[in-house]
Amino acid sequence: MKKYILFFAFSLLVTGLTSCDDGRIYENTGFVPREGRVLKLSGKFSGINKWSEGYSIVVAGFDDESEYAIVSKVIPTPETDGGEVEVILSGISEEVTEIELCVINRLRKRVVSFQTIEDFTATADTTFMEVGTIDVSMYHTIQQQVFDKTCTACHGGSAKPAAELNLLTGESYEDLVNQPSTIVNDVLRVKPRNAKESILHQILNTNISSSWGIDHSQMVTSSNILTLIDNWIDDGAQE
Repeated sequence: MKKYILFFAFSLLVTGLTSCDDGRIYENTGFVPREGRVLKLSGKFSGINKWSEGYSIVVAGFDDESEYAIVSKVIPTPETDGGEVEVILSGISEEVTEIELCVINRLRKRVVSFQTIEDFTATADTTFMEVGTIDVSMYHTIQQQVFDKTCTACHGGSAKPAAELNLLTGESYEDLVNQPSTIVNDVLRVKPRNAKESILHQILNTNISSSWGIDHSQMVTSSNILTLIDNWIDDGAQE
Protein backbone atom coordinates (compact mmCIF):
# COMPACT_ATOMS: atom_id res chain seq x y z
CA MET A 1 0.00 0.00 0.00
CA LYS A 2 2.82 2.35 0.85
CA LYS A 3 4.36 1.76 -2.62
CA TYR A 4 1.12 2.81 -4.30
CA ILE A 5 0.94 6.02 -2.25
CA LEU A 6 4.54 6.94 -3.13
CA PHE A 7 3.96 6.23 -6.82
CA PHE A 8 0.80 8.36 -6.83
CA ALA A 9 2.59 11.28 -5.12
CA PHE A 10 5.49 11.08 -7.58
CA SER A 11 3.06 11.10 -10.53
CA LEU A 12 1.36 14.24 -9.21
CA LEU A 13 4.73 15.98 -8.82
CA VAL A 14 5.81 15.19 -12.41
CA THR A 15 2.44 16.27 -13.80
CA GLY A 16 2.61 19.56 -11.89
CA LEU A 17 6.09 20.38 -13.14
CA THR A 18 5.16 19.56 -16.72
CA SER A 19 2.07 21.76 -16.62
CA CYS A 20 4.15 24.73 -15.41
CA ASP A 21 6.44 24.70 -18.47
CA ASP A 22 5.11 23.80 -21.91
CA GLY A 23 8.58 24.09 -23.50
CA ARG A 24 7.98 27.28 -25.49
CA ILE A 25 9.89 30.55 -24.97
CA TYR A 26 7.60 33.57 -24.92
CA GLU A 27 8.82 36.96 -26.18
CA ASN A 28 8.79 39.81 -23.69
CA THR A 29 6.18 42.14 -25.13
CA GLY A 30 6.53 44.86 -22.51
CA PHE A 31 6.81 48.45 -23.90
CA VAL A 32 10.20 50.09 -23.47
CA PRO A 33 10.00 53.83 -24.17
CA ARG A 34 12.74 55.38 -26.35
CA GLU A 35 14.55 58.20 -24.63
CA GLY A 36 15.23 61.57 -26.20
CA ARG A 37 13.60 64.00 -28.57
CA VAL A 38 12.88 63.60 -32.27
CA LEU A 39 13.61 65.88 -35.23
CA LYS A 40 12.06 65.52 -38.68
CA LEU A 41 13.99 67.22 -41.50
CA SER A 42 12.74 67.69 -45.04
CA GLY A 43 14.01 69.49 -48.12
CA LYS A 44 15.12 69.22 -51.73
CA PHE A 45 18.82 68.35 -51.94
CA SER A 46 21.30 68.53 -54.80
CA GLY A 47 25.01 67.74 -54.86
CA ILE A 48 25.16 65.15 -52.07
CA ASN A 49 27.01 62.69 -54.31
CA LYS A 50 29.70 65.22 -55.25
CA TRP A 51 31.65 64.97 -52.01
CA SER A 52 35.01 63.31 -51.49
CA GLU A 53 35.24 60.15 -49.42
CA GLY A 54 35.45 60.85 -45.71
CA TYR A 55 32.78 63.57 -45.60
CA SER A 56 29.10 63.11 -44.77
CA ILE A 57 26.09 65.42 -45.18
CA VAL A 58 24.12 64.95 -41.97
CA VAL A 59 21.58 66.37 -39.60
CA ALA A 60 23.37 66.40 -36.27
CA GLY A 61 23.11 67.50 -32.66
CA PHE A 62 25.84 69.41 -30.83
CA ASP A 63 26.35 70.90 -27.39
CA ASP A 64 27.75 74.36 -26.66
CA GLU A 65 31.31 73.24 -26.03
CA SER A 66 32.32 70.87 -28.83
CA GLU A 67 32.54 70.70 -32.61
CA TYR A 68 31.95 66.95 -32.51
CA ALA A 69 28.44 65.64 -33.15
CA ILE A 70 26.73 63.94 -30.22
CA VAL A 71 24.13 62.35 -32.47
CA SER A 72 23.80 62.41 -36.26
CA LYS A 73 22.05 60.84 -39.23
CA VAL A 74 23.24 60.85 -42.84
CA ILE A 75 21.11 62.62 -45.44
CA PRO A 76 20.48 60.03 -48.18
CA THR A 77 21.08 60.88 -51.83
CA PRO A 78 17.70 61.41 -53.53
CA GLU A 79 16.81 59.23 -56.52
CA THR A 80 16.93 62.37 -58.68
CA ASP A 81 19.42 65.14 -57.89
CA GLY A 82 17.40 67.96 -56.37
CA GLY A 83 14.69 65.59 -55.18
CA GLU A 84 12.79 65.61 -51.90
CA VAL A 85 14.40 63.97 -48.87
CA GLU A 86 12.94 63.29 -45.43
CA VAL A 87 15.05 62.22 -42.45
CA ILE A 88 14.09 61.41 -38.87
CA LEU A 89 16.72 61.91 -36.16
CA SER A 90 15.62 60.29 -32.91
CA GLY A 91 17.13 59.72 -29.50
CA ILE A 92 18.26 63.35 -29.10
CA SER A 93 19.45 63.69 -25.51
CA GLU A 94 19.13 66.67 -23.22
CA GLU A 95 22.80 67.59 -23.66
CA VAL A 96 22.10 68.55 -27.30
CA THR A 97 21.54 72.32 -27.49
CA GLU A 98 21.87 72.88 -31.23
CA ILE A 99 20.71 71.03 -34.33
CA GLU A 100 22.51 71.54 -37.65
CA LEU A 101 22.33 70.49 -41.26
CA CYS A 102 26.05 70.23 -41.82
CA VAL A 103 29.10 68.39 -43.11
CA ILE A 104 31.11 66.23 -40.73
CA ASN A 105 34.34 64.31 -41.28
CA ARG A 106 35.26 60.77 -40.29
CA LEU A 107 35.79 61.89 -36.70
CA ARG A 108 32.24 63.35 -36.61
CA LYS A 109 33.76 66.83 -36.39
CA ARG A 110 31.78 69.69 -37.90
CA VAL A 111 33.41 71.03 -41.08
CA VAL A 112 30.72 73.31 -42.54
CA SER A 113 27.24 74.23 -41.32
CA PHE A 114 24.40 74.97 -43.76
CA GLN A 115 21.43 75.61 -41.47
CA THR A 116 21.03 75.66 -37.69
CA ILE A 117 18.36 75.46 -35.02
CA GLU A 118 19.98 77.26 -32.12
CA ASP A 119 18.92 76.94 -28.50
CA PHE A 120 17.36 73.55 -29.17
CA THR A 121 15.43 73.25 -25.93
CA ALA A 122 12.01 72.53 -27.39
CA THR A 123 9.60 70.85 -25.01
CA ALA A 124 7.71 69.17 -27.86
CA ASP A 125 8.54 65.53 -28.50
CA THR A 126 9.05 66.24 -32.22
CA THR A 127 10.59 69.28 -33.92
CA PHE A 128 10.27 69.94 -37.66
CA MET A 129 13.12 71.41 -39.73
CA GLU A 130 12.29 72.56 -43.27
CA VAL A 131 15.45 73.44 -45.22
CA GLY A 132 13.83 74.23 -48.58
CA THR A 133 15.79 73.75 -51.80
CA ILE A 134 19.51 73.54 -51.10
CA ASP A 135 22.71 72.85 -53.04
CA VAL A 136 25.13 71.05 -50.73
CA SER A 137 27.70 70.08 -53.37
CA MET A 138 31.37 70.30 -52.45
CA TYR A 139 32.23 73.08 -54.88
CA HIS A 140 29.16 75.15 -54.04
CA THR A 141 30.16 74.87 -50.39
CA ILE A 142 33.64 76.21 -51.19
CA GLN A 143 32.03 79.01 -53.18
CA GLN A 144 29.86 80.05 -50.25
CA GLN A 145 32.32 79.48 -47.42
CA VAL A 146 35.50 80.81 -49.07
CA PHE A 147 35.06 82.80 -52.27
CA ASP A 148 31.86 84.68 -51.34
CA LYS A 149 33.07 85.51 -47.84
CA THR A 150 36.73 86.24 -48.49
CA CYS A 151 37.67 86.72 -52.14
CA THR A 152 35.04 88.49 -54.24
CA ALA A 153 35.83 92.00 -53.01
CA CYS A 154 38.98 91.86 -55.15
CA HIS A 155 38.15 89.00 -57.49
CA GLY A 156 34.83 89.97 -58.98
CA GLY A 157 33.67 93.04 -57.14
CA SER A 158 34.78 95.40 -59.90
CA ALA A 159 34.81 95.62 -63.71
CA LYS A 160 38.42 94.39 -63.73
CA PRO A 161 38.96 91.64 -61.12
CA ALA A 162 42.44 91.24 -59.66
CA ALA A 163 44.73 88.91 -61.64
CA GLU A 164 41.92 88.57 -64.19
CA LEU A 165 40.30 86.06 -61.83
CA ASN A 166 36.54 86.30 -61.27
CA LEU A 167 35.41 84.33 -58.22
CA LEU A 168 31.75 85.31 -58.29
CA THR A 169 29.12 82.56 -58.29
CA GLY A 170 28.63 81.26 -61.81
CA GLU A 171 32.03 82.53 -62.99
CA SER A 172 34.59 81.08 -60.59
CA TYR A 173 34.73 77.49 -61.78
CA GLU A 174 35.56 78.35 -65.39
CA ASP A 175 38.17 80.88 -64.25
CA LEU A 176 39.86 78.41 -61.90
CA VAL A 177 39.89 74.84 -63.15
CA ASN A 178 42.54 74.05 -65.76
CA GLN A 179 43.21 77.77 -66.24
CA PRO A 180 46.80 79.08 -66.22
CA SER A 181 47.89 81.55 -63.58
CA THR A 182 48.45 85.08 -64.86
CA ILE A 183 51.12 85.66 -62.20
CA VAL A 184 53.07 82.40 -61.88
CA ASN A 185 54.28 80.97 -65.18
CA ASP A 186 53.44 77.42 -66.26
CA VAL A 187 51.19 76.68 -63.30
CA LEU A 188 47.42 76.09 -63.31
CA ARG A 189 45.15 77.87 -60.87
CA VAL A 190 43.49 74.52 -60.13
CA LYS A 191 45.04 71.33 -61.46
CA PRO A 192 42.51 68.52 -60.95
CA ARG A 193 43.86 65.62 -58.87
CA ASN A 194 46.95 67.55 -57.84
CA ALA A 195 46.34 70.10 -55.10
CA LYS A 196 50.01 70.77 -54.33
CA GLU A 197 50.70 71.87 -57.91
CA SER A 198 47.67 74.18 -57.96
CA ILE A 199 48.10 77.90 -57.34
CA LEU A 200 44.92 77.92 -55.23
CA HIS A 201 46.56 75.55 -52.77
CA GLN A 202 49.89 77.38 -52.81
CA ILE A 203 48.53 80.86 -52.12
CA LEU A 204 46.36 79.62 -49.25
CA ASN A 205 48.96 77.37 -47.61
CA THR A 206 52.32 79.08 -48.28
CA ASN A 207 53.75 82.61 -48.37
CA ILE A 208 54.10 82.59 -52.16
CA SER A 209 51.78 85.62 -52.40
CA SER A 210 53.46 87.69 -49.68
CA SER A 211 55.08 89.96 -52.29
CA TRP A 212 51.87 90.44 -54.29
CA GLY A 213 50.43 93.11 -52.03
CA ILE A 214 48.17 90.71 -50.09
CA ASP A 215 49.39 87.63 -48.25
CA HIS A 216 46.62 85.17 -49.13
CA SER A 217 47.87 82.61 -46.59
CA GLN A 218 46.26 84.75 -43.87
CA MET A 219 42.84 84.83 -45.52
CA VAL A 220 41.65 81.29 -44.74
CA THR A 221 42.87 80.07 -41.37
CA SER A 222 40.54 77.11 -40.76
CA SER A 223 42.43 73.85 -41.21
CA ASN A 224 39.12 72.12 -41.94
CA ILE A 225 38.42 74.45 -44.88
CA LEU A 226 41.98 74.25 -46.22
CA THR A 227 41.78 70.45 -46.15
CA LEU A 228 38.35 70.62 -47.79
CA ILE A 229 39.75 72.63 -50.72
CA ASP A 230 42.70 70.26 -51.15
CA ASN A 231 40.43 67.21 -51.07
CA TRP A 232 38.13 68.80 -53.65
CA ILE A 233 41.09 69.34 -56.01
CA ASP A 234 42.64 65.91 -55.40
CA ASP A 235 39.29 64.23 -56.02
CA GLY A 236 39.00 65.74 -59.49
CA ALA A 237 37.73 69.30 -58.86
CA GLN A 238 34.10 68.61 -59.80
CA GLU A 239 31.73 71.54 -60.24
